[in-house]
Amino acid sequence: MNQAIEYSQVEQAHLYVGSRRKNVTAYLIFIRQGIALIRLGKHEYTLTQGTGFWLPFDCLHALTVLPGCRFDKVQFSSRLHQPLCEQAGFITISPLLLALLDELRHTHASPQSNDSPENHLLAVVADQAVQFSPSTRQQCPALPSTLQSVLGEQLQGRTTIASEQVAPVETALGISIKELTACLLIREAQKLSRSGRKAEQIAKDLKCQLDHLQTLAQTLIGREF
Repeated sequence: MNQAIEYSQVEQAHLYVGSRRKNVTAYLIFIRQGIALIRLGKHEYTLTQGTGFWLPFDCLHALTVLPGCRFDKVQFSSRLHQPLCEQAGFITISPLLLALLDELRHTHASPQSNDSPENHLLAVVADQAVQFSPSTRQQCPALPSTLQSVLGEQLQGRTTIASEQVAPVETALGISIKELTACLLIREAQKLSRSGRKAEQIAKDLKCQLDHLQTLAQTLIGREF
């Protein structure tokens, strides 16, 4: 990082499957559109439109971003003097923080310097970050409590969602269960590919037809295995 605090906008055209790693910067992400998934330990959290999430320094995590997702990201360097929160989790996006992020979207095109409008806005964001109280009590704040475990099981590929649960889950996520399942399949395929497996073995391991796998891969990650 060149600056102590940096803002960026991310528009993900294809499925992004991040590796499990510790981040060298603390950062918050705010979902403008679509879905992102963050794995912390054994649990995976679903970020939907309007959701904010905080990841402190040296937090071991894996980030998955589904196609079409747009989000704001603010990174904080260890050079900052503010005592930033050391716990990961969902954060409340206050009206002030949302206004700051909205303004940053408009000023981001200008060069960043110590006296730039963007830097002044980021300093206020840093003040807000000191007050964060992250929570991991829910896996997806957009879902009612009765459906939290249902989504969790779906993300782990352990169960099929009952027909009466499909509509509320799809409404909360903004995508169909079929689309989510396809993304999760290609995510697992990409992990296997990174470990050195060939396409034929990946299809066999995931118990799907090779042609189907390659078609999904071409659509979701822009290439075949």
